[in-house]
Amino acid sequence: MGIDTDHRERLESPMRTTLADVWAEADNDLPNRGTILGFRSSGEPIYSLGGAAAAVIDDWIPIEYDSNVVQRVRMDSAIERYGQRYVMRSKTRSIPRSAGITVASGSTYSDDTSTNDEVTITARRFHSRFKVDEDDLADANSRMDVLSTKGEDWAISYADTFDNACLGATGAENGTTIPFTSAYRTLRSNDSDASYVADANYLTWDGTPSGLYGKLSGVFKLVETGKYWSLADSLVIAHPGWRDALRMTVDDQGRPIFIATTDGTPDTLFNVPIAWSRGCRASTVMSGDPTGRDLLYFTNRRFLARGDRSGPESLFQNARPQDDTDDAAIKFRARRAFKLTHPKAAAVLERVG
Repeated sequence: MGIDTDHRERLESPMRTTLADVWAEADNDLPNRGTILGFRSSGEPIYSLGGAAAAVIDDWIPIEYDSNVVQRVRMDSAIERYGQRYVMRSKTRSIPRSAGITVASGSTYSDDTSTNDEVTITARRFHSRFKVDEDDLADANSRMDVLSTKGEDWAISYADTFDNACLGATGAENGTTIPFTSAYRTLRSNDSDASYVADANYLTWDGTPSGLYGKLSGVFKLVETGKYWSLADSLVIAHPGWRDALRMTVDDQGRPIFIATTDGTPDTLFNVPIAWSRGCRASTVMSGDPTGRDLLYFTNRRFLARGDRSGPESLFQNARPQDDTDDAAIKFRARRAFKLTHPKAAAVLERVG
């Protein structure tokens, strides 16, 4: 007997697998798993699928792009949604960084003297694991409910944590609690290769409503007057705490400056779209619930390099005979990298009052 078509498609085409399929592949409910060809080092069996090449059941399963989990990640994470994607075939990848090229006129050619270098991005693992009593997974419906709920919970927490690592972590990169050099750290540090002086693109706001308009215009100007500004690629990324600040911004006569629209128009600031991110807040180390000062970035999103090595993906396993309890476990992970590739392509406004 061969395995049925639906199960074969899920096993041979993992990118089509949804989170709900993970439990089915981890259980003994397949009509025929095929012949056991051997075992992995973990003790998991390796099966042949209807005479086809060997396949490993119960391995990391990519979560389908249009699933609730992936869509929730993209909805809540500004960097996942707008970052410039770089596919990573290994842990690190170098990205060329150019200072442009000099264009001259006339019949005599001259060599360009611009400084060219590269930046390296390193993929880090963002992961979670939870256990659930198998009594709570007694039937298919309860399994799908539990796994779908936990999947979306992970997506929300991952989005906030990843954005905070990219935008708000203030400390030096250490690979664990501070996985990357954040955009905040980049803008507040010297970069001689980019001819950038620390805090050149950094402003603060003391919380006075009448002074916010000028500060917002000023943070835009820091990028708009440089060679890395592009109207088509302009983006504002801000913590939702700025929403109230924008509503309270008034002119000299106390009238609101930013008027909310009711026609479904996306949020904008000076006609630039705003991506709201709960992770866009200062934090000493990476956090899924940062409590520091609210940040607002104006940036060219082509310079927000997001490296994708794998994921989001999940791994499910039932209780094993050697376990002390009958708990099933599921892991979620994504391996990502990030770098603001040129400090002059972004500016940040920090609320200090």
